Amino acid sequence: MGIYRGLDKIYKQSDLFAALKAYDIWLFLAWLDIKLRYRRSKIGPLWITLSMAIFCLTLGVVYSKLLKTDISEYLPFLSVSFVIWGLISSLLIEFPNLYVDNAAYIKDIHINFYTVLFRVVARNAVVFGHNALIILGIYIYFDLWPGFTFLLAIPGLGLVLLNLVSIGVILSIFGARYRDVAQINQSLVQVLFFISPVLWFPRLVPQDSWILIANPFAYFLDLIRSPLLGSTPALASWGVAIGTLILLSIVAAFLYRTKSSRIPFWV
Repeated sequence: MGIYRGLDKIYKQSDLFAALKAYDIWLFLAWLDIKLRYRRSKIGPLWITLSMAIFCLTLGVVYSKLLKTDISEYLPFLSVSFVIWGLISSLLIEFPNLYVDNAAYIKDIHINFYTVLFRVVARNAVVFGHNALIILGIYIYFDLWPGFTFLLAIPGLGLVLLNLVSIGVILSIFGARYRDVAQINQSLVQVLFFISPVLWFPRLVPQDSWILIANPFAYFLDLIRSPLLGSTPALASWGVAIGTLILLSIVAAFLYRTKSSRIPFWV
């Protein structure tokens, strides 16, 4: 029994490394997902970009009046925030149904669960890349240049994605076991959208407000948005993102090691 547990532990740890080595598989599957979804469309996933651009423009014009803010300041803030939130929210919504939606493959063949997770993350990252064209359009229209500070968005994005991967492991396992998790999670994501600084400037609330302090997604937004708008992210954003990553990774590793073998029976 001790030998079996030791081998099982090694196998669970090797799942992650095996999935990382097989990056060509989940990258191809992610790209295939996008191609199949828009195979009869002329502009493909750019339809998502177009609809998001229209939404940002409409909301920017209206809310700049309501908040009595110059549109040249508000529209770039809103557009960058919404593009980032699109990546975060789409992943959060997909995670609970991750293994349920792939139940046919999980039941028929031995599959690395991390490969399924990375496929979804990669697909949404590609869509995020398309949506980044909105930010480029904002730069051109408003004649903005964030300077070399925008390079800080790269490690910031990487840190946010690592947090989302850890969240994905947790939500996907709970979602496979309890079907209600998907519905609860979708409602929570909607609430998070309004209490996170996506539509409103963080300066509009007190700095010691729990809405900002207790909301990790406010820090995630700051890590990517600030460099893209030409400013340096707060040190607190880096600290919180690293702290949540450590905590979430521990929880995710424990859940995966102890519960992943039951996923085929749950889905």
